[in-house]
Amino acid sequence: MPVLLAFLLLLCTLSLQTQAESPYSQGGWPTLHYDAGNRRAVDVDILEYEYDSWDALAGASVLTAPVTSPDGQQLYVTTGLPRGNSNLHALTINGKILWQSGPWRDASEGIDPCALLSSPIVDHEGDIYIGDCNQLFAYRPDGTMKWVTDLPPVQPDDWVAAGEHPVNALTTAVFTTEVYVLGVTNFGDVVLVDPETGMVLNEPYRLPTLLSPYSELFPLPDGLLSGGLVDAQFREWIWQLIFGGSMRSANTPAISSDNRVFLVGSSTQEGIGALIGLDLDTTTQPAAIHEAFITDIGIGSGSSPALAPDSDEAYVCDEEGWFYGVDTHSGAINWKIKTRATAGAAAVGKDGVVYALQNAPEPVIAISPEGRILWQGDLSSVSSGLPSSWLLGEPTGSANGNPVVTDDAVLVPVAFGYKLPIIDVMVPVTSHVVALDLKTGKALKLIVSLPDDSSGVTGVLPNGTLVNSLGAVTSSAVAQLKPFADLLLPGDLEVLTARGGMQVSTPRQE
Repeated sequence: MPVLLAFLLLLCTLSLQTQAESPYSQGGWPTLHYDAGNRRAVDVDILEYEYDSWDALAGASVLTAPVTSPDGQQLYVTTGLPRGNSNLHALTINGKILWQSGPWRDASEGIDPCALLSSPIVDHEGDIYIGDCNQLFAYRPDGTMKWVTDLPPVQPDDWVAAGEHPVNALTTAVFTTEVYVLGVTNFGDVVLVDPETGMVLNEPYRLPTLLSPYSELFPLPDGLLSGGLVDAQFREWIWQLIFGGSMRSANTPAISSDNRVFLVGSSTQEGIGALIGLDLDTTTQPAAIHEAFITDIGIGSGSSPALAPDSDEAYVCDEEGWFYGVDTHSGAINWKIKTRATAGAAAVGKDGVVYALQNAPEPVIAISPEGRILWQGDLSSVSSGLPSSWLLGEPTGSANGNPVVTDDAVLVPVAFGYKLPIIDVMVPVTSHVVALDLKTGKALKLIVSLPDDSSGVTGVLPNGTLVNSLGAVTSSAVAQLKPFADLLLPGDLEVLTARGGMQVSTPRQE
């Protein structure tokens, strides 16, 4: 056999082995941020498509990404509904509910509302893993429970987040390269779990950092996620988790190809955040966890880390808009730049360009791997379809979800509406997924319209299907203003009604 042909066959074999050994489902979108590095970059072109959409689970906020089965035909999504309701739902790709978890009743029965801020993760065999306030669950694809195990208990100095209900929740779990399930709870407990038995494999370990202070960056809006969108007892916990307040960890870890774990949480110094690198030693029984580094960043810790394509650098943003590139081997800060980026997780393209959500008229900022600003997004080239108002002025757009990178665009959900006079609050009237040009950041087109604000991630499946969470954060926060604002809006326009749920948009068949 010619040497070149033999070499190519070897590469093909190794590639197939690598794919087969991946712990994640190959069905399209198996975890919150798409892959173990939290990069949210997919090999799909989407600009050519027109879409037909359906939605489901109206009446319940969906804040994290619905995920897919290995064949891409089932979706799994979490909610935060009150007692007596199910909070894990399995649907077909066409919108039919297949099964739901048993209703939650107390701390030991059912999946409780903390699942709202935790995407399920799906392994290569199709089993589903999901955490809530105090437990980690595993389900078979048909909805039968595989196992359930307790998370570490609340300790005396931990924040009491939801009255008598114990809350030491983990945000989205991850698979390690050794195919264990790893989770980090709000108060910094790390658990390494056998996916077959649910047995906790590591010795007890809590991050050696301080609890972050209670976040008062923005007061909890009275109407936020009210009206049954989530269990009212958990609204304060949700708000604090969004800003990383009163916790050690409020984000999804990332894992490099050499099995180092990265998470953003509080620091050993009061009032600031840190990027933390952890190493796992599974050669001992029980397994041991060691700190590789703790690198301080600025105020806040509400950002999941995203890794460079080669995992040599981690990207994170603090609450003041400082954006950091950190060496994943040493923990040294390679660069930092001042932006208007929010603390949401960044996306990383295959070329290493980093894309972050901005709390500004420019919805996304693009940063080179060396820390140079390449562009800031521009929505002016697309029409929201909203007219100018003599009272409220021109309509404006506000991005409200983490960006996703496809082969031909950057996707970001944007709510369009008007700023109310005096109080300077933007009320949303329409909501869309917008495509931005990869090279310039200019808006190319409105891809699909959404019935509510997203407040989450746009999943992109291999055939171009879009899966959107409908968190209803913005629409519910301004719901009390709606009767007054509707009178001020031009024509028969109305403020978006907070309805929640999820939307799936499939490419139209011509």
